[in-house]
Amino acid sequence: MKYLRHILVLAMMIPALFGMDAATQSAASILAQVRNNIASAPSVEAVFSINGGSGPVQGSLIMAGAKFSMTTPQLSVWYDGKTQWTLMTESREVSITEPDADEMMASNPFAILSSPQSHYSIRRLTDSNGRYRIELNPVDKTSLIERYVLFVNQSTHWPAAVVVEFSDGRKMELVLDAIGAGKAKTASAFVYDAKKHPAIEIIDLR
Repeated sequence: MKYLRHILVLAMMIPALFGMDAATQSAASILAQVRNNIASAPSVEAVFSINGGSGPVQGSLIMAGAKFSMTTPQLSVWYDGKTQWTLMTESREVSITEPDADEMMASNPFAILSSPQSHYSIRRLTDSNGRYRIELNPVDKTSLIERYVLFVNQSTHWPAAVVVEFSDGRKMELVLDAIGAGKAKTASAFVYDAKKHPAIEIIDLR
């Protein structure tokens, strides 16, 4: 009787174990389709809203591989794959840095989608709004990021929203109002152009 009970318990556990594995595989498959959309596009163009801090902030983003440029009323960012320029609108200062991978993901929530998958663990979460919901946890425990939650449109496999939770307790929600493939961009689209921004103080932090 004891052995029969053990067999019954094991039999009940097996579907759950396989279900967990299927969920993990499903998360990987969903993420792969999102990454493929981004990687196969000449560029990715997005319009977004950021919730958190002082209130909603509207902005736009262009990505091409590791390169990106982002504009909001408060700041503009250009990154050419090595160097990042961050222009603060109010103070009229632009800082120049060479961010590492962790800093890159903190400034561009979508950078994690082009980073090696070995840098984070993933699992699929349930969602009541008919979207795919994927949790991504950085493997590096010293990361500035505690975790990402990526929401994906089921029909297009483009991101619908990203929630970023930082290790210091801060939280940022980025909602995509529009996103899709764009035309190829020249290299200058991802480089700060001083001629277009006169009377700006440059602070080189490299």
